[in-house]
Amino acid sequence: MKIALLLPRSVIYPSISFDIMDGFKQSLKNMGLEGYHEIISAGIGVAAKNEEIYDHCEQFLLAGTDIVIGYMNPFSAEFVHPLFEASGKTLIVLDSGYHFPAFNKLSNAWFISLQGSLCTRVITHKAIEDGFRNFAFSCSFYDAGYRPSYVYAAAVEEKGGSIVFNHITSLKRSDFTLQPLTEFLQKEQDTAVLATFCGDMAEDFFSGSSEMSSQYKVYGTGFTSDETWLGKIAYPGYDWNAAIAWARNLDVPENKAFVNIMNGIKHGKANLFSLLGWEAAQLIGLENTEFSGMIIHSPRGKVYMNPENGFSEADVYYAIISKDEETGNCLLKDLRVASVTEAERKGLEGNIEYIKTVEANTWLNAYACLES
Repeated sequence: MKIALLLPRSVIYPSISFDIMDGFKQSLKNMGLEGYHEIISAGIGVAAKNEEIYDHCEQFLLAGTDIVIGYMNPFSAEFVHPLFEASGKTLIVLDSGYHFPAFNKLSNAWFISLQGSLCTRVITHKAIEDGFRNFAFSCSFYDAGYRPSYVYAAAVEEKGGSIVFNHITSLKRSDFTLQPLTEFLQKEQDTAVLATFCGDMAEDFFSGSSEMSSQYKVYGTGFTSDETWLGKIAYPGYDWNAAIAWARNLDVPENKAFVNIMNGIKHGKANLFSLLGWEAAQLIGLENTEFSGMIIHSPRGKVYMNPENGFSEADVYYAIISKDEETGNCLLKDLRVASVTEAERKGLEGNIEYIKTVEANTWLNAYACLES
C-alpha cells in the first residue's frame, strides 16, 4: 500500500511534522508492519491554502497513492474530497476539533479527532457542576477565531449560566494584558473563568493570571492544557481544571507502550501530534480501508469510527493542572474519564447544526499551525 502524509508547520510547534511522521512510523513498527508500506510526504504550510492541498492530493493520487493522511481542517477536507470520491481512494484527516464541519458525511474521508470542541463542552459542564453560573470568558486573539469560543458561550447558556464578561487579548504579544479581567474578577468574586489559549499565548495567560487570587476558579480546554507547553509554563500559584483528549500519564496499557516508544527514539516525543500519527497507522493496519464502525485501542483508550459522520469518538478526561515540585512548572494530575462525554457529544451536535444555519467567520488554517 502506498501512503502519503500531508504535513503542516507551526512556529509554536516546530516539530509538528516530525511528530506526526514519527508517531505514524513507530505505530507501524509496533504492529510489526515496518517497511510494509511505501510512505511519501509533502509540506502544506499552515494548512490554510486549499488549492495547494488539492494540488498535492491530486499528484499523490495520480502517482498511485492509496491513502492520503493530512493534518487539516474540515473545510479543506471537503474542498479536496471530490478527488478521493472520483478516484475511489481514502482521505484520513487528522483533526484538532477546533473547527465545525459544514457537511454531514464525506463518503471517502475519515477524521481522527482530538475533539477540541467536545472538551470545551465537557469542561463547561464541570464548571456548572461546581456551582458556578456566572463566567468571564478569556481567550487569545488567535483562539477567538475558532469554535471553542462559540461552544463555551452556547454550552453556558444551555446550562442556565451566563457569560458576564468577555476578554480577548491583543494580537501583539507586546500589548498583552489581563488587567481588564483581573479588575472585573476583583469586583465579581462569584465568577469563574473559562479560558482557551495555546502555546506561548497560554504561557502569557498563566503568567499574567498569577496575579489573580487563588479564590478564582479557572477552567481550560484542549490545547490550553497541552503538556508540551505546560511543562514550560511556570505554575501560576493556583490549580485549575481542564478537559483533555489524552495525557502522558493516562493509565491505559497502550499508552504506556506509546510513551515509552516515542520518548525512546532520537528526538521523539509523546505528544498530541505523534498520537494522531500513531492512531492513523492503527486505523490502516493490515491494508484496511473499511473504517466504518471500526474500533482501535489507542493510547487514549477505545476510539470508535462513527459511520454516520466519519469522525472518531473517544472518551474525554478531566484533569487538574497543578505544580510540578521538581521544576516549579505545571503538570497534569488526577485524570479521570468524564462521564458526561456522550451527553455533551449530543449537545455539540446541536451546536454544529446551528452554525450551519448562520454566517460565522473562522480562521482557515489548521489549529495551532502558525507562521512567524
